[in-house]
Amino acid sequence: MKTKLLTIILLICFSYYGFAQDKKTIKSKLNDATVFFQGAELTHSASYSLAKGENEIYIEGLSPNIDKNSLKIKTTNGVIVSAYEFSVDFLTETKALSTVAKKLQDSVDYYKKKLEQVNTDINITTNLIQLLQKGTDKNVAGSEKGLGIDELVKTMDYYKTKSAELQTTQAANNKRKSECDIAIARLNKQLNQESLKNNKTAGILKLNLSSPLANTCSFIISYYTSAANWVPYYDINIESTEKPIKIVAKSKVRQTTGLDWEKVNLILSTATPSNGKVAPLFNAWFLENYRPQPRASAGMAMQNSYSYAKKEFNNLNIQAVAEESIPIGDMKIRGSSSVTESPLYIVDGIAVDEDYVQSLDPNAIKNVDVLKDTNSTAIYGSRAANGVIVVTLKSSMDDFITQKENELNMVYNIDMPYTIPGNGKEQTIDLQTKETSAEYKYYCAPKLDTETYLLAEIPDWQKLNLLSGKANITYDGTYVGETFLDARSTHEKLTLTLGTDKRVPVKREKMQDYSSTKFLGNDTKQVFTYKLTVKNNQNKPVKMVLKDQYPISTQKNIEVELLTKDTTPWTANKEDVGVITWEEELKAGETKVYQISYSVKYPKGTRLNL
Repeated sequence: MKTKLLTIILLICFSYYGFAQDKKTIKSKLNDATVFFQGAELTHSASYSLAKGENEIYIEGLSPNIDKNSLKIKTTNGVIVSAYEFSVDFLTETKALSTVAKKLQDSVDYYKKKLEQVNTDINITTNLIQLLQKGTDKNVAGSEKGLGIDELVKTMDYYKTKSAELQTTQAANNKRKSECDIAIARLNKQLNQESLKNNKTAGILKLNLSSPLANTCSFIISYYTSAANWVPYYDINIESTEKPIKIVAKSKVRQTTGLDWEKVNLILSTATPSNGKVAPLFNAWFLENYRPQPRASAGMAMQNSYSYAKKEFNNLNIQAVAEESIPIGDMKIRGSSSVTESPLYIVDGIAVDEDYVQSLDPNAIKNVDVLKDTNSTAIYGSRAANGVIVVTLKSSMDDFITQKENELNMVYNIDMPYTIPGNGKEQTIDLQTKETSAEYKYYCAPKLDTETYLLAEIPDWQKLNLLSGKANITYDGTYVGETFLDARSTHEKLTLTLGTDKRVPVKREKMQDYSSTKFLGNDTKQVFTYKLTVKNNQNKPVKMVLKDQYPISTQKNIEVELLTKDTTPWTANKEDVGVITWEEELKAGETKVYQISYSVKYPKGTRLNL
């Protein structure tokens, strides 16, 4: 019976091994990643030599977290995909830890072995201390007459010396144990963070193919996954009120797709393709008795359809001033094909040889200018007799990013390979730097806050193509704080709060001589008057915006009147909220006084929130 069972097991193992040997598996390479505010579209490539007729292959290296409805497969050389199946591999043991995680795991194993040795030393030392104590007690109490003075002194000296030695060893062991425990705890925390990437499962695509010829077929596989996102944010730098504001647009990209994105072509898009929303239409609204309806279960909810846009990547074409395209590997001076001598090569103002130019990465080149004849010799002298090829390299992140906008979304194409780990850590990417003018004003609403704030108002801010996101503000090299840019705002100006300034103090006080309470029949009439004093203690003029408020009545028996003759003429009066605004320029050292006065008439005995 045991022999039969062993034979069956061996047959199953050999059958599985034979199947694994016949299984045609290829590894795909992740090339492109388009990241949306929520989700990403990934594009892989692979190739395989197919036999004529029917073929079955497996493509691995895909994310296990994909929307199967979005899966698209393209082939070459007339190969037809007759059927395909996507599955998740939970069994393969070859999914190794990342290099960083492997080093951390090795360190954890090292300290665990060291801790085992320390625990062994602690146990041995503890037993020796106990044995010394028992031996000493037995030696001292073992004789009926007791030990002599000399023997007792020797025993006590030995016990003291040996006990001190063992206690010192034990203290050292305990210290080593504590160090190992701390090191293991810290390493495990870091390892847990590095191991957030799902490296235990992988996506596998099974393809049934029909090939007209025995030939090599290239595959392009694209799909949508929800395990990625990006958010915009900004660094706003203001050197002084006399200089433009510099706005640095940035992004935070993270992904947990189960893959490390190694040197991919990265695109950031503001689209949200997973929403699948449809513009709403009205149906007739019939009134009837209300009848509560049971809520549909989550399983009955309709899934959102997914649509995604086709992407095309074009190689960089270097345009010459002479209106001809010059590949970096075939540079020539227009009109000088008969010249055998090499032209002069200039890269960022430095003369270099042709080999150096040929070794440049085309993606790092901003533009190429071709000079000839007098245009070249006038600048570079006689050494430019055969023409000059001037190469300008990309020097900032702005040179690598192209921003495109259509009717639905905005896209940032990043013209350099990027690596985004799959452990969920946010990767910060600089996008673009923009400068804009601003108008600076001091603002105070002393009824709410006696502090005076410096504001920067940016006109025509819609032209900056900003996205909603957090912004860190730095003024004169000092971090001011964080704000939020709302790209959906309908305000004509974008206002930034830069901080408070003690040099423009504002004081608000009630004027008792101009405030009164009168009783008119069944009504009570109160008059309130406030004085606002502003002083500019700076050595330059400033624009000041001052606001105060009077109440608004919502009842017929309560009357509110703004006393115009006792109120300083204002710049604006927003009557729907009862806010008076004074805006004017204060000279250096100038003090100005403003006044607001209003009356409230209401029935006697009524208590109001005045």
